[in-house]
Amino acid sequence: MNKKYQVVILGGGSGGISTASHLIKAGIKDVLIIDHADYHAYQPAWPLVGSGAEKKENSRKKMKKVIPHGADFLQQKVTAIQAVERIIRLNNNEQINYEYLVVALGLQLDFEKIEGLPATLGKNNVCTNYLYDYADYTYASLKKVTAGNVIVTKPSTPIKGGVAPENSLFTFDEFFKNKKKDRPTLILKSALDSLFPVEKYRREIEKQIEKKGISYDLQHELIAVNGPEKTATFKNLATSEIYSLPFEMLLVTPPMSAPDVIKQSTLSDEEGWLDVNKHTLQHVRHQNVFGLGDCTNLPTVKMGAAVRKQAPVLAQNLIAQIKGKPLKGYYNGMTACPIATEYGQAIMAEFGYDLKPKESLPLDQSKTNPLLYQIKKRGIPLMYWHGMLKGRS
Repeated sequence: MNKKYQVVILGGGSGGISTASHLIKAGIKDVLIIDHADYHAYQPAWPLVGSGAEKKENSRKKMKKVIPHGADFLQQKVTAIQAVERIIRLNNNEQINYEYLVVALGLQLDFEKIEGLPATLGKNNVCTNYLYDYADYTYASLKKVTAGNVIVTKPSTPIKGGVAPENSLFTFDEFFKNKKKDRPTLILKSALDSLFPVEKYRREIEKQIEKKGISYDLQHELIAVNGPEKTATFKNLATSEIYSLPFEMLLVTPPMSAPDVIKQSTLSDEEGWLDVNKHTLQHVRHQNVFGLGDCTNLPTVKMGAAVRKQAPVLAQNLIAQIKGKPLKGYYNGMTACPIATEYGQAIMAEFGYDLKPKESLPLDQSKTNPLLYQIKKRGIPLMYWHGMLKGRS
């Protein structure tokens, strides 16, 4: 197979599908989506699965069911991007040629960068909510723990679902709330130097942690796990001290990076991320290439809400590029981070590149509210499946 498309989209996640929908609605008819996955997942549901508040089966649909009508779909893994030649190479040794390229490949999970983790993940109460097959093991482990340390980690790298560890931390606390005796000790170990990048929401998160009596350390990164002995090893990034802690349950957010196929191409910046203009989403060196979502170097928290704002901007600018017109679409870094502070309560951080709150509801979204929880648990997934993926929001 050696076929050429006007627009090829790499990735069938939220960025790829929503962009395709916007392009097709605008009259672009020759669109191909390439992704190797069988399923499309709404991954923000997985921390709720790990806390027992959602069923994981509700979080995904067959990929072919979310491909927009009018787009072609090719289920293959991308092995190389040759941007100069405008060629995509696939793992079946075929190639696809394109006129314009949209890169929406998401992040890769680097579990192997933590010594001992791959061998013990899904055993010995070592958990993660970043893989579909493991999210319900988190809840199974949670129900078994009666004492000892329950440690939630956050790496120094950018992560998708930027507040997923905090969501788990707070709902774990709620799960253990009624245990007056033999209550496990909740610990957050974050490799970042702040609890949150926006001061208004940072204060509320800190207040919630202190009110709940949760222990936390900043600039402490998980570097090794011994599952059978139930010890986790950390490095204090400020002092370089290395130390170990015992655990009864360990919830790991792994280090993440751009996919290797981007790192190995001419599309990456020095750190491996897709190198795009932060406002137009056009590649800084290849004018026929655009990108959005977690694989890019956009300086914002990597959330689905950010992609929701990026997709219409990218589609507008890609169409302008095709027509030889100026790129007028402008992305200001807007994202939203819903954080469940307990079952039935949440806050909702909304902000852009300037890190100033830009709240969309007529209430103080830094204060816990049951409405914000229902928006997180029910409203956003509904909008995702029936609005965002169909190019309606």
